[in-house]
Order: sequence, then structure tokens, then C-alpha cells
Amino acid sequence: MKLMSNTRSPIPLQSKVSLALLLLICAFVMFSYTILRSVIAPAFDELEIAAAESDLRRAEAAIRADIENLEAITADWAPWDDIYSYVSGRNPSFRKSNLDRPTLVNLKLDMMAVYAIHSRFVWGQVLEKGIEVPIDSLDILNPDHPSSEGLTAHRAELDRTAGFVKTRLGPMIISSRPILRSDDSGPVAGALVMAQRLDQSHLDRFRERTDVDMTWTIADTGSAAMITPVFDTSEQVVTGRKTLFDIHGAPILVLRTETERKISGLGAQTIDAATLFLLVAGVLVCGFIWFLLRQMIVRPVESLTAHIDEIRKSGDLSRQINMQRGDEIGVLAAQFDSMTADVSDARRALLDQSFKAGKADTAAEVMHNIRNAMTPMINGLERLRKSFRVTEGLRIADASEQIASDECSAERKQKFLDYIGASFKHIKNVGSEASTELSVVTSQARQIEGILSDQERFANVAPVAENLVIDEVLDEATNVLPREKPRTVELTVDHEDEQLRVRAHRIGLLQVLGNLILNAYESIKRSGVSNGYILVAAADEVVDERRMVRVTIRDNGNGFDSETRTKIFQRGFTSKTQADTNGLGLHWCANAVASMGGKISAESPGQGRGAVFHVLLPAARGG
Repeated sequence: MKLMSNTRSPIPLQSKVSLALLLLICAFVMFSYTILRSVIAPAFDELEIAAAESDLRRAEAAIRADIENLEAITADWAPWDDIYSYVSGRNPSFRKSNLDRPTLVNLKLDMMAVYAIHSRFVWGQVLEKGIEVPIDSLDILNPDHPSSEGLTAHRAELDRTAGFVKTRLGPMIISSRPILRSDDSGPVAGALVMAQRLDQSHLDRFRERTDVDMTWTIADTGSAAMITPVFDTSEQVVTGRKTLFDIHGAPILVLRTETERKISGLGAQTIDAATLFLLVAGVLVCGFIWFLLRQMIVRPVESLTAHIDEIRKSGDLSRQINMQRGDEIGVLAAQFDSMTADVSDARRALLDQSFKAGKADTAAEVMHNIRNAMTPMINGLERLRKSFRVTEGLRIADASEQIASDECSAERKQKFLDYIGASFKHIKNVGSEASTELSVVTSQARQIEGILSDQERFANVAPVAENLVIDEVLDEATNVLPREKPRTVELTVDHEDEQLRVRAHRIGLLQVLGNLILNAYESIKRSGVSNGYILVAAADEVVDERRMVRVTIRDNGNGFDSETRTKIFQRGFTSKTQADTNGLGLHWCANAVASMGGKISAESPGQGRGAVFHVLLPAARGG
């Protein structure tokens, strides 16, 4: 059965930032698109309706302009002395010279009629597609038609009629004025009627003149008239409709215009372009923000995390991140460096204290065991001393001399012989007792030897290793040199740009490096050179696919020959002349370095030409 875990899978900070910015972009684009669709799109729709209204007004204005033009022609012909005389019966030649078909063609008229007073027909002509038809075919000028009186009979000089009329030949625009003298004086002599058909050719002229897609249809007499314009919107066009009324105020035509929805299309393109621009701008801004966040937050946090993980893997608390920043992350990094430095110092002190305490406990235990073993041994030796002191008082030699003398009597000789026998018997007893005591002392000595053997076995256990900065160890190891004034030996420590770390026992490594530096100093002193120097350097290298750190100690002291080189690290060997040296220094250094997983070697070009010691140590894990 699979167990459920409540542990959440970790999400990297960079993924969180990227997801947050992605959501921000989506929300920003959706919000912007909603605003554009709710604000900009209706504005374009309103502009489109306004354009449709304009087209409808222009179409109506074009028709009204033709009506006004027709009124102007009528107003030009009606107040004229010649036609006034004609309808009064005094100028019959007027008809021949002016009332003919070319006049209608030139004036672009489809109908022209002249009436005398009391609606008496004088002359008239109607053209349908260029063919003359009877005037009564229009029906509107017939005496029984409701429109006839308003068109053919005017009683005052200011009377006039103009507008739309419905005829048998179709809708027409018509204008009628009273016939007056040229100075617009009366009395009214009759009426002049002019008309134009609203046919397809007329419609085509309107379209060409207005550049508006317009049509009209005959209004249904039963339907309600549209007093105000009506606009219908489809995907392609906006359709505008308006009712036009005839001269009696009755619906006659429904004017219709169609306006392409270019503005809304432009609006949609504008919204799409604006949305794309906002999307691109949002991506760029969020990309810039992401870059800044990565540079200022994510990467420093990743560096700090990697640094912490490196410390966790290597256990090297001496490593410092050294993040030079003035913000909160820099403060956090500085506090972490300070904390690890404090922990490193505390661990180092604890290791040293533990090492010293362990040594002290071991030494105390060994001393206690040795003391327990030596107490009976000392007592036995003291008894032996006392026993052998008793034999010092025996005068066996004097007794022998007396026996050998000729003057000694037989009885006296016998006494001396008895004395010598008793003395030897006593010596025998003392010897027997001494043998017993020596057996006990030997047993106690073997016990002490066993204690020391056990201690030597436990002393060979490798001490606890830790990650050390080699430059810091070298600086501390150089303190072994004497303080000279003036200084006769120049010490130089070559520090690497990158701090090298080794895995070693700190106290043991300090003793090894201090011993080698001090040996170099003493070698220079023994050589008697006046410009002595010691060069100490550390370098990173790879030995047998293993990262190592090589510490080199070079001097210009006595040096050594090839024979000395083969036994310089042997136990008991020394090149010093002091009587108190025992040759354990370099041998101990070699063993100490080997216990740390390293190697030590020495080379010299010859006696009196200086020497170089190499200490090869394993590099710390993680650098």
C-alpha cells in the first residue's frame, strides 16, 4: 500500500516568480482587452452609427437639393412677362419658341405644364424614357385628384408647392409656382408646374453625387411612418431608413442607405493592435522585471543556497560567501558568514578542547595505571635494597683471612668456618627472597609495558579531520620563528588569489608545518649565510585524478646530499650536531602527514645549496 505524504514538493523561487509574472501578464492583457472592448469598441460603434446618420442625411439632402433646384428653375420661369402674356392669350409665339421638347431636355425635366387662371390647362408635356406620353397619365393633374388644386391653382403671389408626389409613372419631385410678371407683380395669371421622375437614373446620379449607397422604396400606406431615422446593424453594414412625405404629408418613400462597417473594422483592428501592443509591452516589462528580480533576488538567493549546500556537503564552516550588497540579502549573507565563522571557531575550539581533554584523560588514566603497577614494584625493590644491605655487614673476607693465618687455632678456625657457613646460608636466603621479589618486579614491569603498548595502539588512531584554509594555517605556523632584531632570515608566504582548502587535522598540520619551517630556519643558521630566506607557497594540483594541495617550503640553508635524501625521514636519523636531538622530528612529520592521507618529500641540489620540502595534502570536499 502506497503511503500518502503531507510533504509539499518544493517549487523553486525562479518558477514562482515566472509563474507570478505570467499570471500578471495574462491578467493585464485580459483587463486591458476588456477595457478596450467595453470603452473603445462602443465608441467606434457610435462613430459608425454617426457615419450612417451622416450618409442618410447626405442622401436626403441630395434629394432636397434637387427639389430646391427644381424650385429655382420654376422660380426662374414663372415670374416672366413672356409666359405671363402667353397664358393671358397675348403672346401665342411663346409656345413655339420656348415650350417644346428640347426645353424639357435642357432643363432635365420629365414633365412641364402651364395652366391659366382657374386651373385651365394651356400646355403640357410628359416624357417617359424619352417618349412623350399624355399628361393625364400622371393622374395628379386631373381635376378630380386631391393634388390638382394645389398644383394648378394659385390665388396669391406667394403661393407655391414643392415636394414629393405619387403618380402613375412613379414617384416624382414637383414644383409649382404662380405665373407673375417679371417684377413678381400680379395679379396671378396661372400656374407653372415642373417635375422630375425619381427613377433609377436619378438614383444613380444621387449615388454618384453623394457617394452614398442609397435606395428608396414606395412606402406602404398601412405601415406606420418612421418620423425619426432607424438604424439596423449587421456584420457587414449599418442600414439607415427614413420616411419621406409627399406634399400632403403622407408617407411616400422610404429612403434607405447602407454604410459599410469600416469604422468598426478599423476599431477591431485598433483594439487588436492595442491588445498586441499591450501584450508585447507587458511581456517586455515583465521580462525586464523578471531580469531585475533574477539579478537582484533570485541569483543571490541561489548563490546563498548553493553556498549553504556546499557547506553542508563539505562540512567546511570556514568558507565565506562574501556577498558585497547593501540590501537585505547582503545583510542576510553577511549575518550567515558571521554565524558560520562563529560556529567554525566554536567547533575548532571544541575539537581542540576535546583533543586536549582526551589526551589529558588518557594520560591521567595511563599514569594512574602505571602508578598502581609501580607501587608494589617500588616496595619490592626497596626490600631488595634492604636485604642486600644486610650482606654488606658480613665479614666473610676477614674470617677467611683469619682461617688462612697460621696463628689461628683449630677451635677458632672452626668458629670462623661456622660463621662463613652461616653467612653463606644467610646470603642464600637473601638470594632466594631477592629472586622472589625480582619475579614480582618483573611482573609489574611487564604490566607497565602492556599499559604503554595499549596507549601506543590507541595513540595511533587518526585524529578528527576538518576543512582548513591553508593560508590561515601557514600564517599561524610561521609564529614558530624566533623574533629577531635585526632579522637575519626573510620569510615570505605566497598567498593564492583563491583560498585553498585542505582536509586535515589542524593541530597536527600546524605541528608539521611549524616543524618544517623551524628546521629550515635552523638549517640557514647552521650554514652561516647572511641573506637567508624561506619561501612558503601553496598550489592546487591533481594527483592520480584526485585533487590535492601542494605546500612547498624552500630555503637556502645547508641542504643535503643524495645519500641523506634516502633516509631523511627514517626513525632515528638526524643531520643535526646537537647532542640533545633524537631524529624523531621529520619521521613524526612523515607519519602525521600520512595519517591525513597525504605525502611528504624533500629534495636538494646538494650540500650547502638549500632544500625544498613538499607536503601534499588532500583538498577539502567542495573546493
